[in-house]
Amino acid sequence: MTMIAAVALVPLAAQAPAQAAPNVATGTAAWTPEIYPLFSGEWVKRDVPGDKRRDALIDCSRASGIACVAVGQGDGKHSIFHLFKCDTRSLSNFIDALSVRNNQTGGAQVRFWGPTYSYHAPADGNIYNFPDHATYDFNRLDIC
Repeated sequence: MTMIAAVALVPLAAQAPAQAAPNVATGTAAWTPEIYPLFSGEWVKRDVPGDKRRDALIDCSRASGIACVAVGQGDGKHSIFHLFKCDTRSLSNFIDALSVRNNQTGGAQVRFWGPTYSYHAPADGNIYNFPDHATYDFNRLDIC
């Protein structure tokens, strides 16, 4: 019976490192940016490669009335948020590589602010890049 118990433990021990390794590797190097709330019809696309970010941001905001936000995930990839509802939202894990393309109508701005910094992107279809030190400070977003 002792032999059977030892055999049963070996496969479990062998599986544990294989399952733990991916979590350790990605968990320490990356984060998940969030905008809350996302309203019905709004969405986020994760894991956009850095070399595809600009094109993804433009594609996201082609429709009139849309504002799109791209922000780094800490692993060389980006999250792209597709937004259109006029409201104030909370931000979390906004740390670096923030870009905005505002294709809203009626002159609506995309405005970010925090305890120290405030920046906006006018509705002119250009891509605006914000400095990392300000991005880290931002805790609110308004798209009106």
